[in-house]
Amino acid sequence: MECIYDLGMSNVNLKNSKYRVLDSYNCNVFRIQDELSTCIYILKVCDEMESDRYKHQFKTEIDVLSKLNSLLVPSLVTCFEEGTLQCFVETYIPGISAKQFVQQYKGVIQRYRLLFDVLSVLQAVHEIGYLYIDLKLENIIYYQKHFYLIDFNACIENHAHVAIMASKSNCAPELMNLSKKDIRCDIYALGSLLQEVFGVGMILIIYLCHQKKERRISNLSIFKFLIIIHILIRILLVLLLCILSVFSLFKCTSPKNVFDAYYYHHQIAMFEKAYKESKSKDRLYMWISNGWILDDVYVNKQASIFLMKEALKTKDATLIQYMYDRISLNKTPELEACALIYLKPTTSTIARCMRLVLTSDMLLKDKLDVVNQCLQIAIHEELNVSLTPIKDWLENVETNQLLNYSKEFEDLGCNYLEYLFLLRNKESEIMEIPLVFIDNLKSSRWNDLYAFWRSL
Repeated sequence: MECIYDLGMSNVNLKNSKYRVLDSYNCNVFRIQDELSTCIYILKVCDEMESDRYKHQFKTEIDVLSKLNSLLVPSLVTCFEEGTLQCFVETYIPGISAKQFVQQYKGVIQRYRLLFDVLSVLQAVHEIGYLYIDLKLENIIYYQKHFYLIDFNACIENHAHVAIMASKSNCAPELMNLSKKDIRCDIYALGSLLQEVFGVGMILIIYLCHQKKERRISNLSIFKFLIIIHILIRILLVLLLCILSVFSLFKCTSPKNVFDAYYYHHQIAMFEKAYKESKSKDRLYMWISNGWILDDVYVNKQASIFLMKEALKTKDATLIQYMYDRISLNKTPELEACALIYLKPTTSTIARCMRLVLTSDMLLKDKLDVVNQCLQIAIHEELNVSLTPIKDWLENVETNQLLNYSKEFEDLGCNYLEYLFLLRNKESEIMEIPLVFIDNLKSSRWNDLYAFWRSL
């Protein structure tokens, strides 16, 4: 059987091969399948036309893989020649790159697992007389709760003078010159790895890894020791915080006053009383800024309604918006309507406010007041709000009831007519004036507005 795979200038022609090429990573690296066992492998090839340096690194990778004694690296399966190609097959490790893992998962324990798995492989590489020198998250694969190091094509012998295929992103400065290379090159890359995985949490160790060569951590044992010290310090800090928390909890077991009962013992029923007992001109602002309002307060019906009323008393749009974003007012439409008056006016908020008011159980006087405010805002901001809800509502309200609130009723009629002027100027749809206004409003203000309307 003949296996042929073409990709641009690359041409892999494996005659009488049991392998089938699935896809290509580049012109020299392929993912293949054993057609007998169906196992997936990685095939790497080196053509005789390649440079001497590439041929050297190709043989180096074979040597490293054949000598490594670690379960966290690909295993060398076989080597063979095919025409002008030198080939070797290694086990394929599925999974995701460590870069993807760090972006997706925030757990610190698995990050330590990554670090210690990598250290295990680096130690094995150093024991056989090589340096890895190309350490980066892209060369680490997370699979079945372990991290595997791949791509050993950049390895060089310890104390070599030339590094051929090291990535410039994480490489030590001495890799770019002809000075003698040693384990400290991998220590430098470990510092860059720590920075990507742990950030500023390991700033001291990162600093020691990125020193000049003569001042840098000199071996993996010292590096491991510093990591273990870091972990122990972190554990001690967590334990200290736990002890302090227990102490604070013990200290607050018996409430000394109403505030302690509410805040430290989460007795939400005591919130309103604790709030009223606090002496301050700007109580609400003080409670918010100090973080004294517990999350349970916002979801408690009685407490949340009290909070919104307190916010409305301030007439501060910022405080009202703050409470509006955190409190559900679905069952108190009158409160929501009052809150919407103070928020940034938009067509949707004003329309929603009027709809809530007109369908609520508010007193007639309160309804008239809020609707008048909505119309005044719509006129001032030139918002295009439908008047149909007001017209429909007026048709279902007894005239005698409206006349009991003559001032509010007259204001509504005049505001309604002024808003119709605005709609006319904006060439919007013009509605009729409700007959209840025409038949019952007789003030000079109304007569002047109505006369002007009829003259248009």
